[in-house]
Amino acid sequence: MAFPKVLLAVPLIAAGMYAPALGSDPAPAAAGVLGMDHLYFAQDQVTVKCGQTLPMVNNSRWVHIIGPGTGGLITQAPPGVPVTSRELVETNGTYETGRWTVPGQYSLTCSVHPDMTVKVVVTDCCC
Repeated sequence: MAFPKVLLAVPLIAAGMYAPALGSDPAPAAAGVLGMDHLYFAQDQVTVKCGQTLPMVNNSRWVHIIGPGTGGLITQAPPGVPVTSRELVETNGTYETGRWTVPGQYSLTCSVHPDMTVKVVVTDCCC
């Protein structure tokens, strides 16, 4: 009888999601870039000018899956949110949203870490 490959794949995926990678500490996020620590965004709130993008960097050793929503629940993006699906940000990875075009307040969350939510405030001027 052949060995079921799923018995090997599931523990490896779980280990990659919940066990930190070995190596040196990642560098902190640069100025103007939203950092992602292990369980939280580096800031609770970030302001973006209308028409700009929001760069993010994973400055932890953990995988993050970012999308619109709160409390780890990724929902359908409201109009104006340029993150319309789950975006995987791997260890030491970077991600840049599309342009924020509708002023208002929005939330982005990580489906792997439910307490990881950031409020994105988009200013009025789409100049």
